[in-house]
Amino acid sequence: MQLLLDTQILVWMINGDRRLKRAWQDVIAAPDADLQVSAVVAFEYTDLQLRGRLPVDEAISELESRFELQVVPFPARGWDILRSLPLVHHDPVDRMLVAHALLEGSPIVTADANIRRYPVPCI
Repeated sequence: MQLLLDTQILVWMINGDRRLKRAWQDVIAAPDADLQVSAVVAFEYTDLQLRGRLPVDEAISELESRFELQVVPFPARGWDILRSLPLVHHDPVDRMLVAHALLEGSPIVTADANIRRYPVPCI
């Protein structure tokens, strides 16, 4: 199953954080899990890292091999979906992630309650 990972999930995976629920761990570790990171999440992760706002040092490229995930481009049609989304969430990266998930039909692995308010599958 194709899964889009949100930024905090990546950080919790790196740190083995106890906030990473067992259900998330199970779906991430499933043999059929296709772990993906939207380019917008990769940008946010790197940007927060550069500004000293993340408690981790690993670059996205290191995470690709460590967790067998891949960074995928934001789909060009995402802008059309983004325009139609209600302004439930004020974080543009999270709205872009929602648009990406809607276009791909992929669930988002997230702890963000605002993302869960959108009509997008979440784990």
